[in-house]
Amino acid sequence: MSRILQLVTIIIFSQTVLGFSQEKKFTIPDSLKTKTFDELEASLNQNFADSIKFSVYSNTLLVKSKQEENFLALAKAYRAFSFNNMNNISVRIQYLDSSIAVSKHINDIKYPAISYSNRADAHSENGDYTKALDDYLQALNYSKQANNIRFYYITKHNIGELKKDIGEYEAAALMFKEILIYEDDNGINTRGHLSTVLSLSEVYIKLKKNDSATFYNKKGVIESIKSSPDIYHLFVMNEGINLTHKEKYQASLDSLNKGISFLEEYKYGNTFLVDGYLCLSEIYKQRGNDQMSLEALLKIDKKYEDEGFVSVGIRQGYESLIEYYKSLDDTNKQLYYINKLFAVDSVLDAKYKNLSKKIVQEYDRPKLLEEKQNLISILKEREKKTDITLVLVIILTIILIVFVLFFYIKNIKHKKRYSELMNNEAQKSSLKVEKDNSLKTTPEAIGISESIVNAVLEELEKFESNNEFLSPNITTSNLAKKLRTNSKYLSKVINSYKKKSFSVYINELRIDYVIDKLKSDRKFRLYTIKAISREIGFNTTEAFSKSFYKKTGIYPSFFIKQLEKQK
Repeated sequence: MSRILQLVTIIIFSQTVLGFSQEKKFTIPDSLKTKTFDELEASLNQNFADSIKFSVYSNTLLVKSKQEENFLALAKAYRAFSFNNMNNISVRIQYLDSSIAVSKHINDIKYPAISYSNRADAHSENGDYTKALDDYLQALNYSKQANNIRFYYITKHNIGELKKDIGEYEAAALMFKEILIYEDDNGINTRGHLSTVLSLSEVYIKLKKNDSATFYNKKGVIESIKSSPDIYHLFVMNEGINLTHKEKYQASLDSLNKGISFLEEYKYGNTFLVDGYLCLSEIYKQRGNDQMSLEALLKIDKKYEDEGFVSVGIRQGYESLIEYYKSLDDTNKQLYYINKLFAVDSVLDAKYKNLSKKIVQEYDRPKLLEEKQNLISILKEREKKTDITLVLVIILTIILIVFVLFFYIKNIKHKKRYSELMNNEAQKSSLKVEKDNSLKTTPEAIGISESIVNAVLEELEKFESNNEFLSPNITTSNLAKKLRTNSKYLSKVINSYKKKSFSVYINELRIDYVIDKLKSDRKFRLYTIKAISREIGFNTTEAFSKSFYKKTGIYPSFFIKQLEKQK
């Protein structure tokens, strides 16, 4: 491409994609006007962590490179601007587009390969793995053309990581082995090299080549133990996961606990932590310790809740929680974790896009949706039954309260009547009424001579004082005969002067008698109700109890119990 065509490209980008606020109205500070491009680039690298200074240097590099038509410096400036927009992937990609456009046809050992690689990273973060792979392959091609072997293998490593992420474990293993041979042959022992060893071990675990995984975990432990404690603990953790698959549970526990302790303390390696928790849960489940197994799964849930971290391992954790609560028939918890699993799925779908079916295939989603609807139906049915049960409980409670109040009030009344009986208030009242009433009645009013009335009343007084009313089967006829009168006169006198029918008169005399007898005679209180009723002239227990209640307002059994309590 001619220099003129390159300038046209720059103008197009400046007027469209690159019209961002960072470029507008920026004036190079006097202190930087004399800086060379190399000096500005060095300052950028030194101040990468300082966003304010980094922005000043990247703006200076951009303006200066445009002024002096230095395309390599311009490519570096646009790439620097991409780092200013790490949280905005679309803007970040646009700056990298510009960096690639102005450096495609210049001969440089790093550009445009490094910008392609950075753009691939952005596409990968955005879940567009097809574009990411295309850009990594471009980076591979340009680094090979520039004979930048080190960056060539770094790019291969990134492709391997991408293939590991999308589940192409065989292809990833071949790449990592090729990279490892190069690194070992060239004595490379950087953190990047350790990352290659770790990734190779990871894919061997996925491929169930557990002995090979152990070999590379041991290699990584030896190479990292002194220089990189964080990566060392990742190897320890990874071997713990591997040993779980080999069913060497005790050794696995030792490694997992050691690795988890470090990673939790330093808040590092979430993917390994989640996989470690899954393995802990499985080990405790195999040992029959359901509580410890559950606690490990709940730590996975906490990772998602507290940090919003999402991975395939998080999803597997929710699957296990659903199965656990299904075994307990806990419908609410099942539904709760199914909803969380769907939330995780939505994130995984966005991240992996069309690859999500390959990445996430452990649980059939239509089946999960069906199960969710079934659980909702069960919960609604239970709620309906609960409502019915609640209504029944309320009704029964009201009935119970009514019964309790009824018997409570009844008991109070009985006790009050008992107290009145004990104080002879009822009897005194009765006698007073009789006396008052007797004053209002005259012999002439009932059509019987005064002498006959007085004679009958005198005989009745003897009848009462001699307790002759205790005899059973007393009738008006036989009593009239005994009192030397006729039954008609006897009935009229009792009705008019006692203000009672003949049967009520006899029964109340018996009740008054039995009250006094029960109060004074403890042995008599030991009789059964049936025996007492016969003792005082009643033919049946029922007749006695009814008469006692009618006269006193309480039953004889209650009266006797209260007497016994008082004595």
